[in-house]
Amino acid sequence: MSKRKIPYNRIIFDIVLITAAAAITTAAILLHKHSILIAALPMLIYAVLSLFNIYQDIIKRISFIFNAVKNDDYTFRFADTPAVTDFALVNYSLNRIKEVLDSAKLQIREKEKYFELIMECANIGIITVMKNGAVVQANSKATNLFGLMRLTHINQLRPISEALADAMQKIRNGEQTLVRYVNETGEMNLSLNCADMKLGERDLRVITIGDVNNELNDKEIESWDKLTRILTHEIMNSLAPVTSISHTLLTAAPDSEEMQSGLQTIHATSKRLLAFVDSFRQVTRLPAPQKAPFYLADLINEAASLNDLHGDVFTTEIEPADTMLYADRMLMSQVMVNLLKNAREAAAALGEEKRISVRSFIDGNERVNIEVSDNGGPIPPEIAENIFTPFFSTKNGGSGIGLAISRQIVHMHGGTLRLTHNSHKRVTFTIILD
Repeated sequence: MSKRKIPYNRIIFDIVLITAAAAITTAAILLHKHSILIAALPMLIYAVLSLFNIYQDIIKRISFIFNAVKNDDYTFRFADTPAVTDFALVNYSLNRIKEVLDSAKLQIREKEKYFELIMECANIGIITVMKNGAVVQANSKATNLFGLMRLTHINQLRPISEALADAMQKIRNGEQTLVRYVNETGEMNLSLNCADMKLGERDLRVITIGDVNNELNDKEIESWDKLTRILTHEIMNSLAPVTSISHTLLTAAPDSEEMQSGLQTIHATSKRLLAFVDSFRQVTRLPAPQKAPFYLADLINEAASLNDLHGDVFTTEIEPADTMLYADRMLMSQVMVNLLKNAREAAAALGEEKRISVRSFIDGNERVNIEVSDNGGPIPPEIAENIFTPFFSTKNGGSGIGLAISRQIVHMHGGTLRLTHNSHKRVTFTIILD
């Protein structure tokens, strides 16, 4: 921008000068007065050049504005005070243009933040993708599902799953597809939906990603909770009088062997049913977590001690060593004790060859991962499908509620509990806490 001041009065003066010089020149031509013509022409040329210089200076100022806007620079401002410059009127008009452009850009940024906030608040992953696979935007839910800090291109998903990356590339407007793959946290089932949109001159695809596993787990837990509450109520109402009457008859009835035998059978059966109902109650009456910070190492050591695990049989690896949990210690202790108990029982037949371990680490999404492993052999597929189902047990005298309660406790803390590895060498249950 030129810093030369151009007097506003000078513009008027040049216009008057041009008008006068043009009039004199015209009169000189008409009157054939060559001497007057020679004197008027320099005056006319000077006035025209002066106005041309003013025009050039204004064009430079306008070009400066366009270049600044192109470079996203709105920090400039022309002096528009008459005390500072004689060209205040033009500068004021240019400043007004700058303010209008600046306001329009601010409104666009506010809209972008608004839509970003909506994306972040969504309970599903959302990404916008260009035709070449470049990711324009991805919310934190999507990056957390993929275990990535940042997603800039679909090809970043190939180390995680080729099938997932291919599905992302091939999905088109209105389509829905389900992708299954296995990662370090276990089997993932993701539902993909796609819609096309146009942003400026760019054709984009908006892809939503839902975690089918979590949705199914939530619905399953909710269904079991409703079922157990109903069963508990109905069974208790039926058993209470039977237990009471049988006990009374056992103590007051005549000394008949058949009656005594029948009443003892009724009494024993009702007691077993009452114990069964108590198991129901444990599933449905878990207290709300009372969260407080504590060291993970203390929790693991306490659970190992209760299961009599020590020496070469049991190993721990906590990284970092001072990892802390913000959770209900009593409830989480119940989970850890149960997982170690299951691991100990699964590997019991191996004697001194059994190996049980607990490994903890912080993943890329700042989540605490706790892996409980044993070498007791794989869980058969037909059993693995039902291990988290309440009251499903393959153990003699087992209640079948240990893993169901454990998963519910972890779920109450906003986490997940899954079977993440199942082979001859290693069986691993993983807790993931945000």
